[in-house]
Amino acid sequence: MYPFLFPEVFGYNLPMYDLLIVLGCFIMILYIAHRLDNEEGFTREKTNKVIVLVIMSLFFALFTSWVADGIFHSIQSGEPQFGSITFLGGLVGGVVIFIVMIKLFFKDLNFHLRKLMNVILTGVILAHGFGRIGCFCAGCCYGVPTKSCLGVIFPYGLSKNEYDTAVFPTQLFEAIFLFVLFILLTNVKRFKKFQIEVYLILYGVFRFLLEFIRGDDRGVLLPIFVTQYNVYPTPSQFMSLILVGVGVFYLYKHRKQTTIEV
Repeated sequence: MYPFLFPEVFGYNLPMYDLLIVLGCFIMILYIAHRLDNEEGFTREKTNKVIVLVIMSLFFALFTSWVADGIFHSIQSGEPQFGSITFLGGLVGGVVIFIVMIKLFFKDLNFHLRKLMNVILTGVILAHGFGRIGCFCAGCCYGVPTKSCLGVIFPYGLSKNEYDTAVFPTQLFEAIFLFVLFILLTNVKRFKKFQIEVYLILYGVFRFLLEFIRGDDRGVLLPIFVTQYNVYPTPSQFMSLILVGVGVFYLYKHRKQTTIEV
């Protein structure tokens, strides 16, 4: 919608997409540090250690998001095709490397792993929400064409190149959902003990459904049926089902452990 912050200066434009992702990650780190210090009782030393781990995990997440998206599009095209990124690929990679680093190198934090994952995944929701606003500015991750009042015509970006008509602003749909989810997880008492599970289940269900109105190229994993706009299930739908399954499993496991302890 508005891909650059300023007009070109010295041959360079500052992309809104990059700016909002960086802003989202910065706010996420501030949130994590504040919550660990003020709500979870962590010392400054432990909080700093966690922040370093989070930053390292973010770089690995960027790599795995690039690899995952490239694999899905390479399967679709029949030849290597890398270049874009996918959030779910980054989420899985970032979480895995964070847990691995704690298990191998920061064993003093292992006792707090569940608490840490509650805090970090809640922070990820904030970063993701800002990132989706960045997608809206860039005109990527757009929806299918629509004649409804919700349709948006993008003057720039990939949506403009693909559909010269109004499309669903799926980026804003997701951003709104993520910010509402963040508010629920941080303010509803019943959710606070199960933030990991609630996030995985609710976001997994939402993302699975949202994929049906995404209009950009989603890549291919195991195609079952094809529509005018995409091949389904999309790779993100498969990963969403995994998120839901993991969330349900850990919700059942955690509730069972809580019952036994009581």
